[in-house]
Amino acid sequence: MSRETEREGSQGGLRALWGSGGFRRLLVAQGVSGLGDWVATLAFIALAFDLTRSQAAVAVVLVLRLVPPIFAAPIGGLVADRFDRRAVLIACDLSRAGLIVVAPFVSIGWIYTIAFVHESITLFFLPARDAMVPTLVSREGLPLANGLVLASSMGSIPVAAALFGGLRLLAERIPDWAPAAATIRAHPTAFAFFFDALTFTFSAAMIAGLPARVARGPAEERPGGVFEGVTEGFRRGWRSPLLRSLAIGLSVSMFGGGVLFAIGIAYVRQTLGGGDAEFGWLAALWGAGMGLGIGVVRTLIRERGEAYVFVSAVAVCGGILVVMAFLTWLWLAFAVAVAFGAAFSVAIMVALSMAQREVEDRIRGRIMAAVQMLFRVGLGAGALGMGAIATSIDRIRLGVTLDGNQLGLLIGGALILVGAAASAGMLGVATGERAPSAPG
Repeated sequence: MSRETEREGSQGGLRALWGSGGFRRLLVAQGVSGLGDWVATLAFIALAFDLTRSQAAVAVVLVLRLVPPIFAAPIGGLVADRFDRRAVLIACDLSRAGLIVVAPFVSIGWIYTIAFVHESITLFFLPARDAMVPTLVSREGLPLANGLVLASSMGSIPVAAALFGGLRLLAERIPDWAPAAATIRAHPTAFAFFFDALTFTFSAAMIAGLPARVARGPAEERPGGVFEGVTEGFRRGWRSPLLRSLAIGLSVSMFGGGVLFAIGIAYVRQTLGGGDAEFGWLAALWGAGMGLGIGVVRTLIRERGEAYVFVSAVAVCGGILVVMAFLTWLWLAFAVAVAFGAAFSVAIMVALSMAQREVEDRIRGRIMAAVQMLFRVGLGAGALGMGAIATSIDRIRLGVTLDGNQLGLLIGGALILVGAAASAGMLGVATGERAPSAPG
């Protein structure tokens, strides 16, 4: 960055971030690519169902997108620290473009393979991206920068849903004179996958304009083997009280997101007596809340400090799930969905920013890989664990009668509050800031 950009970036505001040419290129690339990712996610779901007429096949595709973190994320983080991060990002984008373009023309077994490999490549991309962000913006601008990157992905979901529908309709009604018309009509998800491939190509072109970035370390340092490099990242995280506390808090907040993913639609339909329209509103309000969190995070940090804001956000996520379990009014669910979305996004932004600052550049890719692994493991554990409770229990009496959905929300919320309390103690010691105890 130039001195002028650094001086503007110290303010950490939106104008300063947009004025950083490198970050602007990365953000635009991620916004376009994120839109394509969501279009392709819907296409994967539709294609798996078209090929099998089975909800189980759809579930397998989604589960395969949670498995790769077990092995791909640590290796991806090491690659981000050992090689030019810009080259890693470009290679990942072009690889995913080539992979995704063949998806509509293969059998269900190959769909499973493509979904798995695609997510594995993504877990090489994300650590390199997150490790590069601190080199493009100031330290003060990190929370907002991470929030904008998050918004560039999550904010495109409504647009992606409409775009997927339009692309599928176009493929089904393609005129006979168009090239390969019969093939396209026989594979109506083709245009959606082609669109995703184009967004990856666009992203690679934008990222090519960023400066080359190899992780920096001591001049005398010599990289060891793969196992040594991976274990160094885990040792660095375990030895830092701050990183350990962030890991706990981040895991349980993502756990809460998984709970809502798994239970949300059944909670609206069965417990609250709503329908698909009401669930759509609930999801939209959650997204609006995430946007609100992005807007207020800098103010909260300035007034209360990062440690306090992080633990409070995690505790709010847990408290909201407990409230939803006992107070089953639709209007209240709409209101707290906004609050949950805001707390959820604040927890993610602050955790990313604190972790990025805590570690030196040479190991940052591996720490960011661990963060991405926690994202997915937390979501998967919340979705699978609390989803299983919700579906296996009809009614239970705990002073009041709760159905399975309410019980899943209650247990999920209670676990998050316990995690927030554990995170608060370690985080307060590590930072010297006043970190709150979890409520209740």
